Amino acid sequence: MRWIFRIFLTLLVLVAVAIGAVFLIPADRIARIAEAQFEKNTGRTLSITGGVSPTIWPRLGVTLEGVTISNADWAGDAPMLQTAQLDVGVGLAALLGGDIEVQGFSIASPVILLEKRADGVANWEFLSELGGGDDAGGESGINSLSLPKGVITDAIVRYTDATTGVSQSLESLDMEVSLTGLDGEAAVSMSALMNGQAFALDGTVNGVQQLLDGGVQGVKGSVSSGPNTVRFEGVAGLTPLQAKGALDMVVKDHGALFGLMGQDAPFIPEGLGRQVELRGNLTLTPALEVFLRQATIALDDNVLKGDVDVALGGSVPQVTARLAGDRLDFSAMSTDRSTGDGAANAGAGGWSDARIDVGGLAAAEGSFTFKANAVDLGSIQLGQSEIAGTLKRSRLVLEFKQLSAFGGSVTGQFVVNNRSGLSVGGDMRASGVAMQQVLNDFAGFDRLVGDAALSLKFLGVGGTLNEIMNSLKGSGRMDVGSGELLGLDIAGMIRNLDASYQGEGSKTVFDDITASFTMDGGILRNDDLRFVASLLTAEGAGSLDLGGQTINYRVVPVALAAQIDRGISVPVLITGPWSNIKFRPDLKSLIDRELEEEKEKLRAAAKAKEAELRAKAQAREAELKAQAAAKLQDELGVTRADGQSVEDAVKQGLEDRAKDALRSLFD
Repeated sequence: MRWIFRIFLTLLVLVAVAIGAVFLIPADRIARIAEAQFEKNTGRTLSITGGVSPTIWPRLGVTLEGVTISNADWAGDAPMLQTAQLDVGVGLAALLGGDIEVQGFSIASPVILLEKRADGVANWEFLSELGGGDDAGGESGINSLSLPKGVITDAIVRYTDATTGVSQSLESLDMEVSLTGLDGEAAVSMSALMNGQAFALDGTVNGVQQLLDGGVQGVKGSVSSGPNTVRFEGVAGLTPLQAKGALDMVVKDHGALFGLMGQDAPFIPEGLGRQVELRGNLTLTPALEVFLRQATIALDDNVLKGDVDVALGGSVPQVTARLAGDRLDFSAMSTDRSTGDGAANAGAGGWSDARIDVGGLAAAEGSFTFKANAVDLGSIQLGQSEIAGTLKRSRLVLEFKQLSAFGGSVTGQFVVNNRSGLSVGGDMRASGVAMQQVLNDFAGFDRLVGDAALSLKFLGVGGTLNEIMNSLKGSGRMDVGSGELLGLDIAGMIRNLDASYQGEGSKTVFDDITASFTMDGGILRNDDLRFVASLLTAEGAGSLDLGGQTINYRVVPVALAAQIDRGISVPVLITGPWSNIKFRPDLKSLIDRELEEEKEKLRAAAKAKEAELRAKAQAREAELKAQAAAKLQDELGVTRADGQSVEDAVKQGLEDRAKDALRSLFD
């Protein structure tokens, strides 16, 4: 029974002490000291309009009702802080000695207004004066202020910044603060809702007063929202805002991240950062310049390393990046995400009608360089690559300094411009590229096999891929070395003397193909195709409807031209949709050519007959002229000279006779 008696005695003593402590607590004195000291050190008024009563649970102290802290004189009449109840805890040992030692406080459901006016002055800047006063360090001074625990629950914080036009609010804010003197360490832990999205913050600061006075102090902190976390450890300052240290960031839920900003999360293809991990050395300057050095950026399974600089002082961030990776997989970028009518159109063989959203081009400006040993873009595989880019006013220019693609190399520029509607264009050159892969990836045409040198200038305008392909204009040239044209056996047609010959697995082997082309309204036109193969040459002309995905082309081959006069020719028509291209002999052309050859023979025969008749007429004319000259000689005694007409000869003869007669009269 002895232990029961001891427990009872202990409880009795505790009750007596608690009852006595209530009478020892100078509730009104605590309230008056708090009001006077707060106004003295901050210039703001702390008002307690409600009752002041002592408490013994959950802590020894006082409860203050109707507490407000006045706002800056330029910030309006609304108080900076107001709460229905504030609990202040005091130390029992100090209280028994006649002193007041604040060990904690608790504020329930306060409304806090934080404002910054256009010149950058903030309504909370009075906090930097904490610890001032002539009697600092005395009984009422707070240089040695410590706060083992301060708690704010279910608070509302409204923030307005006139320098940026930003207004934001936090709801359901819960915060716990501890302070081991203004020159010592402070720790804060909080959680709240911003735009309906929950987030949490934890941090420590070495030297609160120095930080408030504009100094740089050691800090460690983390912010999290859902599975997203940002951690920083280093040094930082508030006035001006600056930081330097190690940054570690993980983003696994873009919905939670963009929810904090009140925005819907954009769709991000796999490989471009559905999950992001970033580590590096961060420097934030007072000019709001961010320098990230020795950074490692993991976008899903793609890892990039390098440096990133961001200037935040302008209307949009200015970004400069130098990044490099090994083997990168961006194959998800080629996935067709079209829905509705757009998907149906694409499924039927047309281009997608899904709207292309490149609004993100307006989110930043700057330049970057990018290097990689290999890049998988799905149907397009890139080897060693080096790309430089510039982004300004929603216009992105990519310069391909080194790009290994389709088995060859590509150089030039590619431009995406969204300043006044979306347009894409380029001026590109390629050498040694596999034409079968190029045409299959960009036009769904896989019949041409061979390596080529290409040049291309193009421009397309529209909000969908279908609109862009139907608006393409530009020009280019192609020079393909030896290769094959699948599905067309011209040699077989000639060898079998059968214009309808196709053959199983038919193809035509060639030595060279050259062609230039123009594009307008999504239609590619060519009229100078030159095709050279063994014992065979060909010329071609026609059009390729890039928007409608159809072809209408005519090839005129000539075989054995050196062995047979004019060779053997079988014109071929290439027509139809890309999904079902047809090769067929141009029989109408053959018939028209036979008719033309027959007409030519008839014209030649007629010309020969005409020449024969003309020769006979000329011979008969000469014969008659000879007979007339002989008759003149015989009957009139007139001799006609070469080239002299009969009339002139007769006239001359008469004149000569008249002269002879006159002479005879005078002789």
